[in-house]
Parts: sequence; C-alpha cells; structure tokens
Amino acid sequence: MIEVTLLGTGSPIPDPNRAGPATLVRAGGHTFLTDCGRGVQQRLAAAGSSAGALTALLLTHLHSDHIADLGDLLITRWITTFDPDPAPILVIGPPGTAEVVDATLAAFGHDIGYRIAHHADITGPPRVDVREHTGGVVWEHDGVVVRAAPTDHRPVAPTVGFRIEHDGASVVLAGDTVPVRASTTWPPAQALSSTQ
Repeated sequence: MIEVTLLGTGSPIPDPNRAGPATLVRAGGHTFLTDCGRGVQQRLAAAGSSAGALTALLLTHLHSDHIADLGDLLITRWITTFDPDPAPILVIGPPGTAEVVDATLAAFGHDIGYRIAHHADITGPPRVDVREHTGGVVWEHDGVVVRAAPTDHRPVAPTVGFRIEHDGASVVLAGDTVPVRASTTWPPAQALSSTQ
C-alpha cells in the first residue's frame, strides 16, 4: 500500500490557507517527502511524521517555493535525531541540488556552530547525502523503488518527477510541469510543445 498526503499545494505567493509545495508518501515502511515548501515542518507534524522519520527528501526542482524550508528541515532533523552518529539525510534532486544544499548549510553556519558549542550531545554538523539525477532508478530497498524522469518546466532546467512503486501500486509526483507525451513506460516520452 502507498499512502499519499498533500502537505502543501501553495504557490510562490503566500496564502494563509495553503502551505508551500510538499507531498508525504509512505510506502513499504519508508517515508518520502517530495519538495519542502513553506510550513512543511508543521504540516509533517500534523500528518504524524517528522524530519527525523524521512527516508529521503525528493526535490523536483530548485525554485524557491519548492525548497523554502530546506534549511529548517535539515537543521531540525539534525537537532532532533538523538543519536551520537546519526545517518545522513538523503536528498535526491536534479543537478544543482548539491550546490543548493551546501549553500543552505553555509547560510546556517552560525547556528550550527552555536548548537555544537552549546549541546554536548551534538558532535558535528548536519550530515547530508546528496544524489543528483535526471532519470532512472534513484533509490531501491525493501520492495520500494523510486524512479526519476525529466519534466518540462521551461525555462527552469533541469527538473524531474518521481515515481514511487511498491507492491503493485505506484504514485507519480512532479513539481511545476506541462503535460508530457503519453507513454506506456516510465520515464515519459518527450514533452509536448505549445504548438502540438
């Protein structure tokens, strides 16, 4: 069984009734978060989950509204994982993701230093395992498969969608994209142009 929870469906324009783009997917004992827009931590908590419960964070693209709470997610997971040697959080996204993660951690550099100095149980900075992909199988374990494929969000490039498969069921998640040509297999065929 796959369980999908829409945590936020907002846009770049703040809306008091809609959090930023984020979707929680539970499959085969694993928990995936696709995108991490504004308010994702509160929405995760409301859905009975947390940053520490995530198997992986899947980023469809690097628009600000899809990664607005990336820093909060990384820092919160780090300070709430009560393990002297916590496993790194896995972040899967398009090329450019590692640069964004590094810059985000650098922006929180003072906070990270303060927390390490103040808490004896925190022994080092947040650990993040970034994997950049534009297609193919990006994660597989316990009968759960996560695939990525290119999407079309021009002029933003590259952008990806994800398909999570488990026990004969699947869900496909994409950020902002236009329709792509129908395909009997994943990944989809080329994107439709505006003239087709």
